[in-house]
Amino acid sequence: MSRRGWFVLGGVLGVVCLVVVALVLVAHSSGTDNGTTTRCPKGQVYVDQGDCPQCFRGCASGPVKPIIYLYPQVTTDVDVRLSAPDRFTAQYPPYGDGWHVRAEPDGTLTDLATGRELYALYYESRTERYPRTSEGFVVPGAQTSEFFEDVLPRLGLSPREAQEFIVYWLPRLQDNPYTYIRFAPADEIAADQALTITPRPDTVIRVMMVYERLDAPVAVTEQQITTVSRTGFTVVEWGGTPAR
Repeated sequence: MSRRGWFVLGGVLGVVCLVVVALVLVAHSSGTDNGTTTRCPKGQVYVDQGDCPQCFRGCASGPVKPIIYLYPQVTTDVDVRLSAPDRFTAQYPPYGDGWHVRAEPDGTLTDLATGRELYALYYESRTERYPRTSEGFVVPGAQTSEFFEDVLPRLGLSPREAQEFIVYWLPRLQDNPYTYIRFAPADEIAADQALTITPRPDTVIRVMMVYERLDAPVAVTEQQITTVSRTGFTVVEWGGTPAR
């Protein structure tokens, strides 16, 4: 092959390499939506919850999978409202002007609009409020389940609630080399989505995990966990969001 031919071939290979690198970079911040690649803006992640009518597929920059459990002491009709439903990206059952349910002491809910039986209320929303801070935990991917088994009861979750949290988040975090995790305090969560429940509960536990994939450990001050006792009419919420 002539010198010119080798020069052209080298240029072509160089272009191919650049294209491959670009595709890899896009893959880290994109997903497939109905066969079309969707690239997410910086700070967002691609979420694909499946094909059910209430499921969300697309770029999300806020809390993922917050679900709300209600445990009154006696059968009670309960109204549940969040302060910024206009930022919802998904919800079930339909939110309307709020959720109106009949709650049983064991947590079983009945949607008063449809008569459908539920075990929790679900939403996802956009936000830019949850940064990584100097406090938290750095968890090796292989130790994710053990970490959750230890910390979730201390945060106030029941065995069933903790299991539902773990089986949702474990496949999303266990393959990370490390994960930065912190749990947002109540005032930070309320600043993003204030929760109003009528009649007023005696105990409210809101667990919002802020997380970030790490390739190597970083220095953080271990977050101190305060356990809340569950007394009277108890409301529990858990979810997670990528660190901003």
